[in-house]
Amino acid sequence: MKRLAVMALAITSVTAPLVISEPVAAASRADCNKYVGLFRQNHLPVNTFKAIAWRESGCNPHSFVRDSDDHGGGLLGINLKGSLGPVWKRWCGATLANITNAAVNVRCAAAAYRRMGLRPWN
Repeated sequence: MKRLAVMALAITSVTAPLVISEPVAAASRADCNKYVGLFRQNHLPVNTFKAIAWRESGCNPHSFVRDSDDHGGGLLGINLKGSLGPVWKRWCGATLANITNAAVNVRCAAAAYRRMGLRPWN
C-alpha cells in the first residue's frame, strides 16, 4: 500500500505541471500575432520580430525595465539607457513616456534594423 501511494504521488507531481504550463505558453505566444500588421507596416521580417517580441517582452507592449543597465523596454525591448540610448529620440521619437506604445516601439525597432540589422537584439 505504501509503495502504491509513493507511485501515485510521483506520477501526479511529474505530469501535473506539464498539463498546466503548455496551454499558458501557447496562448501567450499567440499574442505576438497581434503585432504582425505593425511589423509589416514597418517593413520588418515578421517571424524574426515575433520571436524578438516573445523573447524581450512575452509580446507585452507594456513591459518596462528599470535597472542599472536598462531603462525602457516595450514590445521589442528598446533600451533607452544602453549604448543606443542617446539616438532613440532622434531616430524615432522614443522617450520614457512613449516607449511602451507598440507603434512607437516597432517604429524604433525598424529605424534600428535599417541602420544596424539585428545587432541591437544580439
